[in-house]
Amino acid sequence: MTDSSRSLSRRFVLRGFAAFAATGAAGAVLAACGGEAATTAPTTVPAAAPTGPAVATTPAAAATTAPAATSGATAAPAATVAATTSTGAATTAPTTMTTGSTSSISATPGGGKGSTIDSVTLDSPQEVQFWHIQATIYGEAIKQIVADFNKLNTGKITVVETFQGSYADLNKKVRAAIQGGGVPDVAMAYEPETQEYLTAGTVVPVDDYLASSKYGISDDAIKDLMPNVLARQRIKQYGGKTMSWPHGTSSQGIYYNVDLLKKAGIERPAATLDEFLAQAKVVKDKTGAPAVPFTSGMGGIWLNILRSYGVNYVTDDGKTSNFDKPEALTSLKFLKQMKDDGTAVIVMDTEQEFTNQRVAFEIGTTARTSSKVDLIGTKFNWGITLVPQGKADIKVTEMYGGNQVLFKSNPKKQLATWLFMRYFAGTDAQAVYGQKTGYFPATTSSQNTDLLKKDYTDHPQKAQAFKEVFPFAKIQDPNPARNAIGDTLDATINDMLAGKLTPEDAQKKIKSEADKSLKQFNP
Repeated sequence: MTDSSRSLSRRFVLRGFAAFAATGAAGAVLAACGGEAATTAPTTVPAAAPTGPAVATTPAAAATTAPAATSGATAAPAATVAATTSTGAATTAPTTMTTGSTSSISATPGGGKGSTIDSVTLDSPQEVQFWHIQATIYGEAIKQIVADFNKLNTGKITVVETFQGSYADLNKKVRAAIQGGGVPDVAMAYEPETQEYLTAGTVVPVDDYLASSKYGISDDAIKDLMPNVLARQRIKQYGGKTMSWPHGTSSQGIYYNVDLLKKAGIERPAATLDEFLAQAKVVKDKTGAPAVPFTSGMGGIWLNILRSYGVNYVTDDGKTSNFDKPEALTSLKFLKQMKDDGTAVIVMDTEQEFTNQRVAFEIGTTARTSSKVDLIGTKFNWGITLVPQGKADIKVTEMYGGNQVLFKSNPKKQLATWLFMRYFAGTDAQAVYGQKTGYFPATTSSQNTDLLKKDYTDHPQKAQAFKEVFPFAKIQDPNPARNAIGDTLDATINDMLAGKLTPEDAQKKIKSEADKSLKQFNP
């Protein structure tokens, strides 16, 4: 399961949860997003617990035991490396994204200032049920991290990981478990799903766990987390609480075929949309290939374009859309022009078009860098950078990837689960996850592991994505209506690209239907 398909599956989440809300278990689940939602969260773990042996604290060897990086692109010519060091977004990347903290989130728990969690001990073996949505190389990474953690905690904690299909499938199963029993101990979730579980009173804030002197993380070590990753765990809708913890993060970038662009006299993708439009025409004229592939789900790409003009899709109160702004029409016209002049082509699988050299660019998730290494091999040189922006003084792109949420159970089970969540977001596990999948590690220190140093040397495109794309990644504002709006965007933009609607009519329809959804889901 990758981020591109994941974003589509999320659209069905809230509608399914509405049925759950109707049962009375969470009558306020469709209420407006806001700080008050956090007041319904369960209280922190009780302090009382018998004493017993503490969890194993030997540092993990995950990074040293991981398989060597794949060699699909190790023989790539020097032009590939050159593409990763050319000027552009990386030169203006925030320094906080690469400096980090002098401490790291190691496998050894502890370091907080102290909390009620310190009195909880693990005096009996605990089994932790972990539900996730990742298969193939992503699932392989999870299996390795889980195996490393279980080995480290033999006889104390055993994590059982279970693939549950898409995010929509996972969320459906969690909702059913909330009603009928058997919720997992930890599960992957995006912000809207986390808000749903929070409203239902089934997830636990992790602040007291972070603050634990025995099981937590020091303030300095927390700084090892990338700022934009940490911010996702503490969005304003959580009311000042940390309601999730990092799993994996990627973002929307633009892949480019260095060799094909060279034939057109172009070095790399343009920085702005206007320049990119002109660049795309040159590519088509000189190579005969369309510049970029579109799919039937262009809503997310369009929202990212709109944001690069400085326009968020909703107002600050989350109750009205900004789709009547002139930048919304400009963004729609941009897509329509590319389709009409043949510089864009609608396809079923954008990655296949790019890796088979039928297009010069591909806009997609950076989580596919590992798959591209395998699919491209040494066929051609390629790179990835920040998507062209609406305004030259703005640098922003979409952030993808779910987090992990801690479900309410009992003090010992919750502590065991937290220790796994803590480990997963730590230096060694994030290095393994990044090396195997192409996701960005959540911690700065992961970049300094031998595993990722070798991986980034062997596959410089991964390092390029981390340097030129990730620093500018931010999540879209979470809103209960986001999934319904996504359906509207995809359908309406499809009709526009098919010639059934003008950009002007598409804008009016998007504005009207989006505002209806916002009113419905934000009463």
